[in-house]
Amino acid sequence: MNYLKEDTIAALSTAAGKSAIAVIRLSGKNSFQIIDKIFKTHSKPEQQAKHGYITDGIEKKDEVLCTFFKAPHTYTGENLVEIAAHGNPVIINEILNLLYKSGARPAEPGEFTYRAFLNGKMDLVEAEAVCALITSKTEMSAKAALNSLSGEFSSKIKNIRNAITNLIAFMEANLDHPDEDITFLSRGEKLLRLDSHIKDVQNLLNSYKTGEILQQGIKVAIIGKPNAGKSSLLNAILGKNRAIVTDIAGTTTDTVEETIDCCGIPLTITDTAGIRDRAENLIEILGQEKTRETACRADILILVFDSSSEPDCNDAKIADFLKKSDLNIPIICALNKSDLPSLFLSSYLLNRDNMAKVKISAKTGAGIADLLDEIVKIAGVSESKNDYLMINSRHFILLQNTLESLTRTKQALSARDADEIACFEALNAQTALNEILGINVKQDILDTIFSTFCIGK
Repeated sequence: MNYLKEDTIAALSTAAGKSAIAVIRLSGKNSFQIIDKIFKTHSKPEQQAKHGYITDGIEKKDEVLCTFFKAPHTYTGENLVEIAAHGNPVIINEILNLLYKSGARPAEPGEFTYRAFLNGKMDLVEAEAVCALITSKTEMSAKAALNSLSGEFSSKIKNIRNAITNLIAFMEANLDHPDEDITFLSRGEKLLRLDSHIKDVQNLLNSYKTGEILQQGIKVAIIGKPNAGKSSLLNAILGKNRAIVTDIAGTTTDTVEETIDCCGIPLTITDTAGIRDRAENLIEILGQEKTRETACRADILILVFDSSSEPDCNDAKIADFLKKSDLNIPIICALNKSDLPSLFLSSYLLNRDNMAKVKISAKTGAGIADLLDEIVKIAGVSESKNDYLMINSRHFILLQNTLESLTRTKQALSARDADEIACFEALNAQTALNEILGINVKQDILDTIFSTFCIGK
């Protein structure tokens, strides 16, 4: 990444395309001098927001409102200007080109937030939360990202780190002055503190799965034999006719995918081609193969049965596939066509621990809410809870390292005569927590993190 802090950078901060207003951001020590070259105003010098025109020195390019933010009280910690211009791509490009000719350079992805991190305006957890907030797919995932951005996750990490630092101080003092008359923590008190720190770290690790679900969502595959009502079920969940539905078996020959907000969870639902004992042509063979691939990539399977008919060889084919594939994921058996007399034998259902059964009618909509509730129950996410945090895979790995180091610290203290090892492991835990916050992080890790941002943020 071309992150040169001494440069002044510029980029469009709002979404590309036509809009009523577009915001162009300029940040760096020379921001005010650069904007003065192309911005003409009659506003009073002391005004923070100034009305005027962008000009190339000969003609006006746009009527704008420029807001001036003086370092260090800005998003980046540097002198910063935000230009509110008309959202025409032609005008935006003209303004950006004028800024570049006047001494600014194009910003790299995430460079404004990267500068905020370097200048101490936010730690690395909060910087990552900016990207998570921008890319959130539901209101609940946005709330979780905002919780992390506002410092709630960082605060928990700092509290654990500070407590470990305090414990290390006692451990090192004990090592450096073993014979002096100084009041130290007893071995039992140290172990009690370690138990508390281990519990705190474990609680954060337990939050990872929820954060991952809120950010990445859940993949649900609908499978079943032809004409069981898979496509009708997808349409019923979406509340619109997304998949083609006919009485002809094998109408769906390819996957159909849609994403919805299911109680705050981004739910990607895939309708698949029906699986039957004997495929009739090459297209159907390829469709069934894609169904199997989709099922193997899913987080949850909805196995649709036609409850108005008795199980047949096609149902047996699906059961055989599930047994042989050894999929260790939750399965929801959707007994469709519940509006008709039932001929389906419940004893035919697979005997699995992680399997639920829901009666539905894709035609009338009966049971659809129960089906979605079952998915939310499996996900373990509640809309009524507002304290979720956005914990990503980087945090998870470092928290695991912290937990392992603290566990070894406890083992060393319990063994006696291993205080130096205990202190060493506690320092490793402290280092892992510091890395979560962005302290002493390698440049390639920072480059990877900020490269996922959009340009202008």
